[in-house]
Amino acid sequence: MSNEKNEPKTTMYGEKRVSPLKRFFLQPYSSAVVAIVLLFLIFSVFTDSFLSQYNMFNLSRTAAIYGFIAAAQLMVAVIGGMNLCVGSVGSLCTVFMGAMMQNVHMATFPTVILTILIGGVCGIVNGFLINKLKLQPFVITLAMSFVYNGIATGISHGMPYNINEGFSNLGRGQIGPTSALFILMVVMVLILMVFFRYMRVGRDILAVGGNSTAAALSGIKVDQINILCNTASCMFSAVAALLWASRSGSATVTTGSDWMLYSFAICAIGGIRLNGGNFTAIGFFCGAWILTMIRNGLTMMKVDIYYEQAFLGLIILLAVSLESLRMKMAERMN
Repeated sequence: MSNEKNEPKTTMYGEKRVSPLKRFFLQPYSSAVVAIVLLFLIFSVFTDSFLSQYNMFNLSRTAAIYGFIAAAQLMVAVIGGMNLCVGSVGSLCTVFMGAMMQNVHMATFPTVILTILIGGVCGIVNGFLINKLKLQPFVITLAMSFVYNGIATGISHGMPYNINEGFSNLGRGQIGPTSALFILMVVMVLILMVFFRYMRVGRDILAVGGNSTAAALSGIKVDQINILCNTASCMFSAVAALLWASRSGSATVTTGSDWMLYSFAICAIGGIRLNGGNFTAIGFFCGAWILTMIRNGLTMMKVDIYYEQAFLGLIILLAVSLESLRMKMAERMN
């Protein structure tokens, strides 16, 4: 008797035919997709107003801002680095924007451009110090987080700033059934997908994250990639700060106080390996929504808000553990 039933099916070219379910499981975003579906079903069943139009609108706004916060961490995570001053840069950029609008009476457009440039300068400083001092990004960005936060506090003295009324309309604007911020997030994710998949510099970044030594031997300028990614990281923090202020209607120094946790959480939940070398647009998008849904759902289920940080920490641990288990199982299946 032959063992034809136990042999894997092949195509006419002799390649192994993979089932759609197995193909989906092998994707790094599979855990995030399953999680978002389960959370959607759970919160829909156990809360009355989760699916309301108003709640969906608020979810889309919050998920969009979280997406830009996570993009700040993503741009260094893809090279195996980290940015612990994501929130501090956001705080500094918020204070700068508020001071320009309230004290200098600067128009919205030039203020936005200058604020993003301030974020870029912070990133260049981070990347330069990491390259020249040859210290771990953990040490440099931790130290710079105190510097940036101290400057922001010194300028503002803890006082909030008023922002231009027209700018606040962006954070509260609606396009069809969703928010204007959500449209911006979708555009941002699509740009990142094209950048890492089709552009040479994006592929070079992933190569550095996969193996920096091999990337250097192949002619990639690793130090320049490092500075570029740190600059992009802090510029995304600046954009997140602008959107945060636009949504809240004021600029406060406390902006960014919990961004570091959220940025790591979304990347980990979305299947982004924090040791570098990969990017998945679907997982990244789902990660932002998962974090938003969890915070919103726990509030609607009247879970004590003081335990929220504990739940988020456990969820990050669970997400990383499940992704590690999925990768091991995927290696065996291949």
